Amino acid sequence: MESTRPVSGSHSSRTARVMLGGDVMLGRTVKEYILLHGPQYPLGPIAGLMRGADLTIVNLECAITSSDTRWPGAPKAFYFGAPLQAVHSLVDAGVDLVSLANNHVLDYGIDGLRDTLRQLHRHGITQAGAGETLSQALTPAVIDRNGLRFGMAAFCDHQEDFAAQLLSPGMAYLDLKDEAATLAVWRSELETLRQRQVDWPILSLHWGPNMVWRPAERFRRLAHLAIDMGWKIVFGHSAHVFQGIELYRGCPIIYAAGDLVDDYYVEPEFANDHQLLIELEVDGDCLRRMLLHPIYIEDCQARPATGGHFVRVLDVISALCQEMGATVKQDAVHGIRIEVGNGWQPQ
Repeated sequence: MESTRPVSGSHSSRTARVMLGGDVMLGRTVKEYILLHGPQYPLGPIAGLMRGADLTIVNLECAITSSDTRWPGAPKAFYFGAPLQAVHSLVDAGVDLVSLANNHVLDYGIDGLRDTLRQLHRHGITQAGAGETLSQALTPAVIDRNGLRFGMAAFCDHQEDFAAQLLSPGMAYLDLKDEAATLAVWRSELETLRQRQVDWPILSLHWGPNMVWRPAERFRRLAHLAIDMGWKIVFGHSAHVFQGIELYRGCPIIYAAGDLVDDYYVEPEFANDHQLLIELEVDGDCLRRMLLHPIYIEDCQARPATGGHFVRVLDVISALCQEMGATVKQDAVHGIRIEVGNGWQPQ
């Protein structure tokens, strides 16, 4: 899919701000709040921040659908379905692009997926990672912003029965344990994006277990291999908590972006109501700045973290990034930032 939808902004040519948010779950109790307070409720307090970027990307961790028929496969513990008007939660927050390669996009069956695809398309939101056929699910999204072309391919490593087949709907599934096959798919997707002259190829990965602070060594190796082959941003999610961010060969690896909004039980050990928005400023093929915006989820609503909530996020992300060799700083101008020197250029 491709979007050239114009955006407002005062940035110079070939400079763009990219906002990355983790899982957006608009079902269950969040759905009830939407029906009670309107679709702007879940992301409203941070919508201005998200709209201020030139390109805003999230993982949509639910179906947006009128269907109440659940996936007919093996029973699951949780099914996430948002009402049709929930698409305006994304629109109001300036979301341009979503990953649909995840283990909840088919919770309400093929009709639920089709509703989701239709709602996104009708409201100008581009998606990657799902489709009516395997070919569509594998088709990267391409978006132009400020003279730069961004492309994203999206994959998920669990819920194999949600996988798109040659002629049947589903999401882009990859068995990451089969490293050779995984790398072959990533090379093929990257070549597609190169043929379309994409400046910033983004690899979106819904991977790994829930509630873990650190990625497995296997995932770190795969992320490095992805950057080595030419991907410039690895955008990981699924853990429901953020993990450390690594700069590898001048490219950001976000192993887990956490959640942006949900109704999940708060685990005391993880304080998973404390989350992040991650902002990248790119200039041509150079990463100029990385900013971190702490978020606090309360009553199914994402809000800017302040006071002790801000400090909690700062302390945890600082420690996790330090383990990855990245330095987190706080300053009066930019808030929380990851030091990238005078601009890292991918090698």
